[in-house]
Amino acid sequence: MREDLSYFEMRAQFFSKEQNQRVAFKMADLEKIWFCTKKNVKRKLKKYELAGKLSYEPGQGRGVHSVLKFVHPFQEEVEEFIKSSVEREHLEQIVHLLQLPIPKQWITSFSEEVKSLFGFQSPHENKDVLRTLIARNLTTLDPLYSSVTFECHIINQLGDTLVTYNQKEDRIEPHLAHHWREDNDYKIWTFYLRKGIKFHHQKHLTSKDVKYTFDRFNEKYSPHKWLTADVMEVEIMSPFSVRFHLKESNPFFLRYISSVNLVILPCDMIFDEHKWIGTGPFKLKERTDNKLIIEANNDYFLERPLLDEIQFWRVPIESAGKSTFEILTETNPIKPIKKQDIEVGFRFLAFNFNRSSVVDNLLFRKAIYHLLDMEKMWGDLNRKNLVPSTSYFPWKSTTPVKDNDKVEEYLKGSDYKGEILSLYALNYPAAIEEARWFSQVAKEKGINLEIKLFDLEGLFAKSIEEDAHMILLGDVSSIDYQLSFLGAFYNESLLFRRFFNEEQWSLIDKKLKLIKKASTNEDRERIMELVEQFLYEQRMIVFLHHPIRTRLFNPMIKDIEVASFAQINFQKLWVEPEEKDS
Repeated sequence: MREDLSYFEMRAQFFSKEQNQRVAFKMADLEKIWFCTKKNVKRKLKKYELAGKLSYEPGQGRGVHSVLKFVHPFQEEVEEFIKSSVEREHLEQIVHLLQLPIPKQWITSFSEEVKSLFGFQSPHENKDVLRTLIARNLTTLDPLYSSVTFECHIINQLGDTLVTYNQKEDRIEPHLAHHWREDNDYKIWTFYLRKGIKFHHQKHLTSKDVKYTFDRFNEKYSPHKWLTADVMEVEIMSPFSVRFHLKESNPFFLRYISSVNLVILPCDMIFDEHKWIGTGPFKLKERTDNKLIIEANNDYFLERPLLDEIQFWRVPIESAGKSTFEILTETNPIKPIKKQDIEVGFRFLAFNFNRSSVVDNLLFRKAIYHLLDMEKMWGDLNRKNLVPSTSYFPWKSTTPVKDNDKVEEYLKGSDYKGEILSLYALNYPAAIEEARWFSQVAKEKGINLEIKLFDLEGLFAKSIEEDAHMILLGDVSSIDYQLSFLGAFYNESLLFRRFFNEEQWSLIDKKLKLIKKASTNEDRERIMELVEQFLYEQRMIVFLHHPIRTRLFNPMIKDIEVASFAQINFQKLWVEPEEKDS
């Protein structure tokens, strides 16, 4: 049961107005903070007064403010509360406190104490639990809508698709379906389901669940509609066989249905992402605003996960720090191993062609291209390990040629007249730093940018394409690089589909349609390169860099694999038991 943190809520809201631990206020202020009546506000103040936390001086007369005099400095109280909660392992209280508007430097000062509660734990004998941190709110765990990498990774833990893509072998493999066959022109596909597979609520999987999942895409809006757009009918042949009739030939269809967005859901329940029911290796145990807990599915039809439970706790980014996978031991701490991976994906600047502005001018876009010199950015920001991007894929990227002298030349030929242009960027430290750098070098050339920050939850808002002239963002691939490339363009919630105009989209779509018709990898890769070449020639986006993800691992953690979306494969993770002195 969570402790009442009303006192800290009040102090956090009043802190900026405090002078010598005194604050003047109106009773209505506390009614809004505590969402209660005036009568209950007075009761709470009386309780805190009796507890020796404050003294309360009611205002006398109309318009006269009341005054609170606090006994202890707020920072001292926060630090004492954190220390006490860590000792008692009251994570819920800590996480709730960290959501309050507390000065960031305080959070940094006690981040190590908070992190001490995270890592691998064994709260009970023979039970392995991983606690880890997330630094933002979740968007959605509904496969119909989810387009964010972490959320898609969680969906992949909770559900299963008919088939899976084996990246190492570059082939589709059986999963919920043990066999399949297609007709000669790839318009009719038949799948045969494994028997005995159970959903988390113990219902057995049948072909009715497959039909329900695909019908759900037809009955509701989904930005992933492109995955099922070719499906004309899903025919139930028997309880364990199902046939797909496509509108046109699609040799790439198996890759489509291996997408995490097409995990199979039970037909006997209305989908509820807070009571997620699937067949996956993990089950949803608990989800609140501040935490997400998944536990191993003991009835999983394949190998059971080696971890028993994984807890994701939301804390401010100042407390989260780098991605760490630690183990708490009774002995001296073991120095972690640093592991760095270049993400398959890229950061980019996109221009909004659906809002009439100077970005429609190719010369202006060329000026921006040369202005965004990653080598200069890295040097100015004292960063290391630059991996410049000229492609979605790191192994295809080369060092771009940038010429600062051409910026003014192209600007003079454009229609730019000094107007303010809105630049959108994620409200995340690295993205903010890059946006500010871009704004500064642009200002030096006479380009006026107004930075507007947004959270991931706001990425899908219509207001972005209505207001933004440019946006700094990124895309990360699943293990199926070619499918992710298609999704980057076809996913209607992502920026390419929303920012490109109809003429541009028509030219790109003609090329993308050839990918699903192609019979070899080489042909698909060639078409993808043509798409990227078109983006470059028209400067529709500016490729920036490939991010490097740094993780710290305790060497006792075994079988670390990077799965889809640059996330850790939780199914394989395990901890070698610590040897104790005899």
